[in-house]
Amino acid sequence: MLYLYLSLTACLLLLCVAGSAQEEAEFQKFQERMETISQTVGSLALNLQDQAGEAAASEAKKLQNFFDQVYTFFQKKNVSTAMKFARDTQSGFQEVAQLASTGKLVEALAKFHATRANCTDCHKAHRENVEGNWKMKY
Repeated sequence: MLYLYLSLTACLLLLCVAGSAQEEAEFQKFQERMETISQTVGSLALNLQDQAGEAAASEAKKLQNFFDQVYTFFQKKNVSTAMKFARDTQSGFQEVAQLASTGKLVEALAKFHATRANCTDCHKAHRENVEGNWKMKY
């Protein structure tokens, strides 16, 4: 009986450790995705400023895909406010892509800035700086 108890305890401990490792790997992938998003947003801003409509549209379409992944990350954690920020941002970049691809670059730039406000608001709501390191708030 003691052997069975110890075996079950060991199995539960291994499951917890494995689950924690998987969660850490998912968070690391999320952080890498956010870095890619930051770089892509910068590229999009430059393309809009340079009046490069097709290049801007391409970057905005990439961001649409990235924010679908952000939505999925927060959906798994059941963080409804972050999910809404992600969907709103995804929709905003979709509109930026449409405007830029049709040459409406002034409107695309305005929509870009409005969409970026979603990023700022989400970061304020779901990130905190702890001793120089950013941590997620769920």
